[in-house]
Amino acid sequence: MNLKNYLCFLLLIVVFTSNVLYAQSNKNTVRIWEISDPYGLNPLTSYSASAKYMMDNIFCTLLDYDPQTIKLRPQLAVALPLVKELEEGEYAGGMSLTYEIHPKARWDDGKPVTAQDYIFTIKAMKNPKVYAGVLRQYYEFIDKIETDAENPKKFTIYSKEIYFLAETASGTLHVLPQHIYDEDGLMNKFSIQELNDLDNQEGLLDNEDILEFATRFNSKKFEQETVVGCGPYALEDWISNDKIILTRKKKWWGDRVKKQAALVAYPDKIEHVIIPDPNNAIIELKAGNLDVARSLSPVNYMELKEDSEFTKQYELHTPDQFAYYYIGFNTKDPRLADKRVRRAFAHLVSVDWIIDSMYYDLASPVSGPIHPSKDYCNKDLSKIVFSLDKAKELLKEAGWKDTDNDGVLDKIIDGEKQSFEFTFQYNQGNLVRKSIGLELQKVAKEVGIKIELQAFEWTIFLDNVKKREFDLLCLAWVQSPDLDDMRQIWHRESDTPDGSNRVGFGNAKSDKIIDKIRVTLDPEKRKELYLKIQEIIYEEQPYIFLFIPKGRIAISKRFEHAGTSALRPGYNVRSFKLRKK
Repeated sequence: MNLKNYLCFLLLIVVFTSNVLYAQSNKNTVRIWEISDPYGLNPLTSYSASAKYMMDNIFCTLLDYDPQTIKLRPQLAVALPLVKELEEGEYAGGMSLTYEIHPKARWDDGKPVTAQDYIFTIKAMKNPKVYAGVLRQYYEFIDKIETDAENPKKFTIYSKEIYFLAETASGTLHVLPQHIYDEDGLMNKFSIQELNDLDNQEGLLDNEDILEFATRFNSKKFEQETVVGCGPYALEDWISNDKIILTRKKKWWGDRVKKQAALVAYPDKIEHVIIPDPNNAIIELKAGNLDVARSLSPVNYMELKEDSEFTKQYELHTPDQFAYYYIGFNTKDPRLADKRVRRAFAHLVSVDWIIDSMYYDLASPVSGPIHPSKDYCNKDLSKIVFSLDKAKELLKEAGWKDTDNDGVLDKIIDGEKQSFEFTFQYNQGNLVRKSIGLELQKVAKEVGIKIELQAFEWTIFLDNVKKREFDLLCLAWVQSPDLDDMRQIWHRESDTPDGSNRVGFGNAKSDKIIDKIRVTLDPEKRKELYLKIQEIIYEEQPYIFLFIPKGRIAISKRFEHAGTSALRPGYNVRSFKLRKK
C-alpha cells in the first residue's frame, strides 16, 4: 500500500469512528429543527412559539394540558384548584382559586418551590416596566394572593370579579424562582393591589425599585444566560444561529413523583438545531441528522411523503391545529386607514388558490379569529371572494386613482400626494409566507398597487412588529382549545409595543364587548357577544384571514412517542422514548 492510499485509509477510519461516536453520544438526544433563534427564554417577556416549546421543558406550570384529551391536568400543583364563587366578604361577587404546589417540588439548588415564587412571578409580570404586556391582561383579575399559614406551598388567589379563564390563566403560567430572578427582593416592596392600581401607574413608572428590577429582568442576562426553572431540563448551551441544548437534570424532583403523566421526561438531551434555510434543513433531515421537523413547507412535506427511503426512517403526521394564518394591516397608516381599502386587498387574495396550490389541501379557509371547532364561531360571515373588479370598485370609492399614469394609484392625503406603494414583511425562510406575498404582489399590480417584499430574521421581524414599522405583514396566531379572551389581540389597551394589537384595531364599542365577554359566565349570553365582536372584526378587516393549516411534522422512527396532538407544536418531546431494537 503506497503512502497516498494509506493516508486515505486512515482518513476513512477516522471519519467512520467519529460518525459512530457521534451516533452513540446522540443516541438519546432528540434533535429538533428550528428556523431561527427564539427572541429569548424568559417566560414573561419571550413570546415566540419556539421559545414557548423550549420553556415548557425548562420551567413548570401549576397545570398543563393533556395532549390527547386537551384538558387541564396537574403538573407543579398536586391537583386542579379549588374554585369558589364568593358571596360575602371583601371579594363578594368575585372568586377564589386555591392551589397547593407539590411537596417534592424543588429548584435546582435544592430550595423548595413555594407560594412565594408564584406570587413573585405574578408581581414581576405586573411590574409596568417589565416587557410582559402580552401576558399582563390575562392576569388583571388577580387582586390578592394569600399563603396558608401552615403550608408555604399552599395559596389562594382572590379576584374581585368572575373571570371565565381564571383557572387556565392562573394554572398555565411558568413559575420563576424569586431568589434567582430577584435576589434583592425588590418586588417584595409592592403588593399586588399596588401594582394593579391604575391611578398610581405614573408613580410606579418613576419608582426606583420598579425601574431597577425591570431593567435587570428585561436584560439579556435573563433572556439567554440565566434561565432557571424547576422543569426536567436545564439550558446547557446557546450558540446563536447554531443550536440550543437542553440537558436532562440528573436529580430532578419530578422523578420522585410516580404516576403523573405531566412529569414524564425520557430524552437525555433536547437539541434545537438552528437552520434558517429550509432546503438545508431537508438535506439534514434526509441525512438523519435531525429527529423532528415541524412546520415543513407543504411542498417539502408532500415530496417527503413520496420518498420511500425517507419514510423507512421517519413517520409523517398532519395533526389538526389551533392556529390561523393572516395578513395584517398597519391601520394607523393613513393609506390603510379606510376599511374599504383593506377590503379591496382582501378581494385580491384567493384563499382557495393558496390552499390548493401552496398547501395541497392541507389547510382549511377561515373568516375570523375564532376556531371553527368552537360553538361560538360565527359561521354566518360570508367568504370574501377573489375579485379584481370588486377591488377596483372599492379603491375607486376610497378615492384612489392613477392621476399621473405611472401604473400606481395615488391620492392627496393631508395636502400631500401619496402613492399606493407598500411593503409586505415576513420572516426569513418561511417559504409559504413568501409565496403568499409574491402572489399578492403579482395580482395587486393589476389594480395599480405596488408591493415590495421584505424578509427579516425572526427577532428583527418581531422588533418591526413591536415598533409598527410595517405596512402589511404575514403571520400566524397559535391558539388554545380554551375559551378565547379577545383582549390580548383585539382590545385597544393591547395597542402597545409589548401588546399584540399592533395593527391598531378597535374602538369604544369593540372594547366594551371584549370586556364583557371576560366576565360573562352564561354560555348563551357569552356566545352572543362573541358573535358580535366577530362581525365587527369582519367588517373592519384589520386582517385578511387566510387559513387554518394542518401540522406537517416528521419524527424519526428511532423514538416511540405518545402520538401527535392538536396542541402546538403537535408533539410532546418529553414523551419520546428510544425504541428497543
